[in-house]
Amino acid sequence: MKHIRLPRLAALLLAAGLLAGNAQADPLIFDTAGNATFSALHAAPGGYVDEFLFSVDPELLGWASGTAAVGKTWIAPDRLANYGISGITFFRVNLDNSHTTLLSIFNGGTAIEFYPAAPLAAGNYGFTVNGATALAARGGSYAGNLSLVTAPVPEPAGFLMLSIGIGLLGLRSRGKADNKVG
Repeated sequence: MKHIRLPRLAALLLAAGLLAGNAQADPLIFDTAGNATFSALHAAPGGYVDEFLFSVDPELLGWASGTAAVGKTWIAPDRLANYGISGITFFRVNLDNSHTTLLSIFNGGTAIEFYPAAPLAAGNYGFTVNGATALAARGGSYAGNLSLVTAPVPEPAGFLMLSIGIGLLGLRSRGKADNKVG
């Protein structure tokens, strides 16, 4: 049995990582206010699909909302956008690392907005940015912000107690029948 030396193993792993492209993106890191930034710079012209990952903590629901802006470059006498974003789509990362596409809202144009159509349950998620450089023979860039607002998921026992309380209030409000004849 051959033993692979550490430098050779490291070289193999590095090569595999480079060949994988953006299959292994670093997860977004949110600040205490629930905001994370993302960006990409593409030096060569062409079309691109970039992937950004994030998580919603257990026992929380999350509402994600993002904005993005494309970079501009000086082409005398104008400043022109050097990248065009054609779509942003959210997905859920399954246990086997496959992706399930989520219904996503994307409003393109000069003020790009995007968000999933429904709240996100606890788990791993991501979104893909589809785009291309807009100017021939030039690279392009974009940057954006993803905001994730979370709230605790109500416990089933809490729903049961709420239902019983409302039922008791309903019974109490019925009152007693008035037997007086007037």
